Amino acid sequence: MLPSGDSADCQGDRPILLYAHGTTTDKGYDFSQVANPQNPAAGEAALIAANFAAQGYIVVAPNYAGYDESDLDYHPYLVAQQQSTDMVDALDSARTIIERQKRANNTNYDNIDDSGKLFIAGYSQGGYVTMATARLLESQNKSITAIAPSSGPYALAAFGDEIFRGNVNIGASRFAPLLGIGLQEKYGNIYGKKSDIFLDKYADAQLPSETAFGDLVTAGKLPNNALFQKDPTDAIFAGLSQGKLFSVLGGYDENDYLIKTDFRAAYVADTIKHPDGLMTENGNKMPAVAPENNLRKALKDNDLRGYVPTMPTLICGGNQDPTVYFDTNTGSMVEILQAASDKNSAKKLNITVLDVDKDNAAERPDKSTFMMIGQASMNKWNATDIVTNVQTNFSNSVEKVKADATAQGGVPLLAFYTNYHGGLVSPACTQATREFFNQEFKPA
Repeated sequence: MLPSGDSADCQGDRPILLYAHGTTTDKGYDFSQVANPQNPAAGEAALIAANFAAQGYIVVAPNYAGYDESDLDYHPYLVAQQQSTDMVDALDSARTIIERQKRANNTNYDNIDDSGKLFIAGYSQGGYVTMATARLLESQNKSITAIAPSSGPYALAAFGDEIFRGNVNIGASRFAPLLGIGLQEKYGNIYGKKSDIFLDKYADAQLPSETAFGDLVTAGKLPNNALFQKDPTDAIFAGLSQGKLFSVLGGYDENDYLIKTDFRAAYVADTIKHPDGLMTENGNKMPAVAPENNLRKALKDNDLRGYVPTMPTLICGGNQDPTVYFDTNTGSMVEILQAASDKNSAKKLNITVLDVDKDNAAERPDKSTFMMIGQASMNKWNATDIVTNVQTNFSNSVEKVKADATAQGGVPLLAFYTNYHGGLVSPACTQATREFFNQEFKPA
């Protein structure tokens, strides 16, 4: 996406936004189809176009491997090395194309130049990819102006443990095939055949797909959300909770569930033998030292805990997220980053953390919805007013979702949960990201 128009903000030296999109099961997801309402990427692409390309950013937003015209029949979902490498390759290609088109006197490129400023952002899976990409670019000694990962599964190993131990997230039957198949392609030892991990009737599950997820469910190819067997008899599950309300209502079924119970049992047994440092009292917040289960090993290998970004960073999310758990992922990263800053102030970290959801603040008296780590308080933006505006807009949107559900004879709480991750937090974090990037950062 190129900025265009007569405004000074759309001409001359322009910053680049490298954007990583969220999870989708639709193989045809094409981020270039901004104006095509028939393409499943249209909504997210329009949001980014309006907030960034229209504000003068050159937006580089690649389609992930396995989507659109990619020859892969799978997607390397949350495989940090491949996803970050693909993003860096896309950035390098975009910069090459800009220079080539300018030399060719392409009029679309006449009035813009790459300023050298690089911003990276993404939501959900894209939040994870944003952080992984920043880590890779830092390792290559490449300059990054600022990053804004939002609602990402950064603590991937702990997140997996929480789900397998009972707290099933909304969207689980979408994410599990993407993750399981992607990790199998990477490591080759997650399962021998798909029926080792998936119930026999779902053993041919393959995502992403040209078929819409709802149609796959209708055709009996995948369950709607149930990940595990309801009330399994294996003693290993004794004492485990079925999680929060959304997990209890949608995460389990007696017959139509995705993950085989013996596969789950082996995973849970390993969490008991080798607990994650985030899941133990007074733990070190880091992944288990030596898990033996191959899936847990793979999740640990792609866990981003331990990465400490040195560029200005905004980490955004919502604490009631039923899809990517805030405290497990964002919360754990923030605790680790705060400890890193406290331990070595010479690192001069610049990290801002925003929880857009202040509606349940009274229930979380020990959790701040806005904090600054290291030098973040020196950033030149009107942080207090912006945060108040973002959180107020979020609260108003929540009330509208609930009111609309009531007016339509629906259940407000169900509407709240199903809209929270993609429909409520995403635009709020996008607003915060835009404001965060639109400032002059103090040099380290």
